[in-house]
Formats: sequence, structure tokens, C-alpha cells
Amino acid sequence: MKLQYKMMALVTTLVVTLVMVLVAVMYSTWFDSIQKQVALDAMDQAVIIAENRDVQKNMTLPNGYLAVNQAVESLYLKTGIQYLYVINTEGKYFAHPLPERVNTKLGIDEIKGDLLSNTPSYYYALSLDATVEGYAPIYTDGVKTGIVVVGIFNGRVLQTMKGQIIWLTLFAGVAVGVGVISAYLLSRNIKRDTSGLEPSEIALLLKQKDIIIEQIGEGILATDHKGQFILVNENAKLLLDMSIKEGDSISELPFQLYLTEAFWRDKTNFQFEWRLPQNRILVVGIHKLLQFHDKLGYLIKIEDMSLVRKRAEELTEMKQLTHALRAQNHEFMNKLHAISGLIQLGADADALAYIEAITAPRQAMLKAIQDKIKVASLGGLLLTKHSRLTEKHITFTIDEESYLQSLPEQAKEEDLTSILGNLIDNAEEAIQPFEEKRIKVGIFQDEDALTLEVSDSGPGMTEELMVKCFERGFSTKGEDRGYGLDIVRKITVALGGQISLSNDHGLVIVITIPMKRSNT
Repeated sequence: MKLQYKMMALVTTLVVTLVMVLVAVMYSTWFDSIQKQVALDAMDQAVIIAENRDVQKNMTLPNGYLAVNQAVESLYLKTGIQYLYVINTEGKYFAHPLPERVNTKLGIDEIKGDLLSNTPSYYYALSLDATVEGYAPIYTDGVKTGIVVVGIFNGRVLQTMKGQIIWLTLFAGVAVGVGVISAYLLSRNIKRDTSGLEPSEIALLLKQKDIIIEQIGEGILATDHKGQFILVNENAKLLLDMSIKEGDSISELPFQLYLTEAFWRDKTNFQFEWRLPQNRILVVGIHKLLQFHDKLGYLIKIEDMSLVRKRAEELTEMKQLTHALRAQNHEFMNKLHAISGLIQLGADADALAYIEAITAPRQAMLKAIQDKIKVASLGGLLLTKHSRLTEKHITFTIDEESYLQSLPEQAKEEDLTSILGNLIDNAEEAIQPFEEKRIKVGIFQDEDALTLEVSDSGPGMTEELMVKCFERGFSTKGEDRGYGLDIVRKITVALGGQISLSNDHGLVIVITIPMKRSNT
């Protein structure tokens, strides 16, 4: 059964039940009240008969029942009572609706009330087939000589209640009608609020949402407007290495100062990087959740920047390698054609000399890298850069004093390849407009620090540009540039290093990174 019909049935049943209970209570109250009033009337009638002089004086005479029955019969016919008894103290009927019962003994349980009472009383029961009786003692010369019993059937009570019953029936019908209409409107409103979805469909959507959120590679946190978590997926717990749960406060997070700033400043979008132990970098994005301009809370997205950066660098290196291979393929084809021509002309000695001339620089660079640079990824980067820059007729050299045995304990290979690669690319762009194109790289290591030095034959840099060049997005080469040196700055700062710039027939950039992690 659909939710709309279930709600209608439930609310209608509830309303009908409440109306029936209310009607029953009202009917019972009215019936009891009217029954009591009729009982009082019966008692009053009994008192009137008990005080009749003819009745009182004949109660002690030997054949007094004849006169009493005759006197009561005339009174009985003038009132609206259903039956009337006069009983003497010996339990004999002195008056009875049935003539044959006159001057006979009272039967067991024929009278429901208290016949021994010395004061007027009445009796009634909450039953449709019961009667209402009133009692009054008869006194002759101050002595109790009998009792008068006046009875009225409940039919008179029902007749008196006829108007109230009609009104009560109309009230019940209207109440049930209003209840049914309200149930219909309520069910329609609920269906509209749930976008026409049934509970099973809503449950399915929630399960699908949970599955989708858990399958997202990013960490997802959602808060209410008070800063308490209302959603935490497993990836968020793994990335933060914390056992946070729904209901916790943002103060539980290590970067809660940034979150507090976003909350207090009411920022719509806010993003920052957070570095964790083991050189893991998280990118945290905070986005305000709005509905009709009302702030509902914040959505916090957490991404492992280390993995993203590693993939980006791998893709960049693959792209650079592809370009380099294309250039080398073109250049080698030209050289192979030259060698082929020399051999065809019979100039074998010239061909051999030409081969040695074009392979000697690469072999020299390869030997220098193998002897001096013991970190394979950096050696591979330098060899690739040498091959690519040589094809572009750029002189690329490595300082003879260069030496690298191991990395700083807080650094990863991808950190240093990212720094060195971006510095070489930046130098390459700086020397493009000039005829003399030289790039020199120096890598120096001692017990205290690792130093990376990249110099070029470009125009150098003014002091003003030296201050701005490491800002994200700043570039003198056009739009959508200026990210390389920003990456260099962030990695260097994260590793506890320093950056210095100077001019010496071009720009010289020196990166110094301590070999051991600082305790401060």
C-alpha cells in the first residue's frame, strides 16, 4: 500500500476511534445525568404519595390495603409513572399495578433499593433495560408503617435524550468528515514533501547515497551551522588518520583554526594545504552549503595532494618525454641520413668521426651523472633534461663539484625532482629570447644541508620581481602561468628549507634544505 493511502487509513482510524470514544463518554455522562434527574422526580412522587393522609391512616387498619390501593390508583393515573407499589412493614403489598398481587407478600429481589431506609432515596443503573425507582417511607402518627416505591422505565430517559442524541450524531458525523478530509490533506502534504517518493524508495536513495559517498576517492565531511559533523565518510578518516564520527565538532580536526576562520568570516569557498607526517600533503576545500540564502553548514573535501601531485608530475614527465622523443627522433633521422651519405660516399673515417662527435657529449653527461648523482630519479631527470635541451641547442651542464649520496630524511624523491624540474623549466623559458642559451645545475650535499643551484644566461630579475615571482599565478609570460615557482616555494617551506635569488650574468636560484628534520 502506498504511503498516502496508509496515512489516510491511519489518521482516519485514529479520528473515528477518538470520536467514538468522545461520543461514548458524552452519551454516558448525559444518560447518567438525565437518569439521576428522573430518579429524583420518582423520589419526589413517592414522597407526595407517602405524605397522603388517606394512605397514612389506612396503613394500620386490618383491611386498609383496599383504601390505600384505591387512593394510590387515582394518583397513579394522574402521573406519568410506569408502576407504583405501597408496602407495609410486614412486607405485604397495599398497592400494586396488578390487582391479584394486592395483600400478597413481597417477592425476593422484586425491589432493588433499600426498603429499610428511614429517609427518601432513589435507585438507578446504567443500563437501557433497567428502571429508575424512587422510595419514600410512610409514617403514621410518627411511626414507620410502610414504604412507597415509584418506578419509571428508561424509555422515558431515552425520550428525554432524543434531542441530545440527534445533536451528538451530527457532531460525530461532522467530526469524522473533518478527520477524513484532514487525513487526505495531510497525506498529500507528506507526499509533496517527500517529492512523491515512497519510504522504500527513500531508503534506497539513502543507501545509494551512502555507497556513492564511500566510493568517492576524496574525504568528505559535512557540518551543520553549529560546526558539528553530520556526515563523515571512511576516506576522510583514512586521510586524516582519525576516528572522527558524526556528532563530533570541527575542533577535533588538526586544522580547526582554518575551519574556524571560514566559519567566523562566513566564507563561501576556502582552500588550503595541510602537511602531515611522512611528507603527506592534504588539500582541504571548504564550501558553504546554502538553501534559499540560508546557511545550512559547510562541506569539507579532503584530497591527498601527494598522490595528485605525483600523478601530475608523472603525466608531465611523460608528456615532456614524448616531446623529447619526437624531437630526438627527428634529429637522429637527420644524423642517420648524414651518416648514410658519408658511408655511400666512401668516407668511412669521416662517418666514424661524426658518430663519435654526436655521442660523446651524451656519454660524458651520463658518466658524470652516474658518478656524482646516486639518487636514480634525479639522475634520470637530469639526463632527460640534457637530451631535450641539447636538441634545442641549449647548453646544459652540471657543476663538476656536484655530489648527491642520499636525500634529507624529511624529503621524498618526488619533492626534489619537482623542485629541480620546475627550476630548469623556468630557466629554459627565461633564456628563449637570447642568442646565448646556457643552463647550469649544481647539487651539493654535506652533513648539514642539501643545496640545489640553478643558473641561466637570461636577463636576471629585478628586486621587485624577486619578491613577487613565488606568488601563485604571478608570471611575466602571460595568463595561466606562474605555478612552477609557487610549487617550488611550498615544497621548500614544507621541508624546512630556504630560497635565495641573485643575479650573476643571469638569474641564480639556490635552494637549501636541511638534512635532518627540525624539532621546532
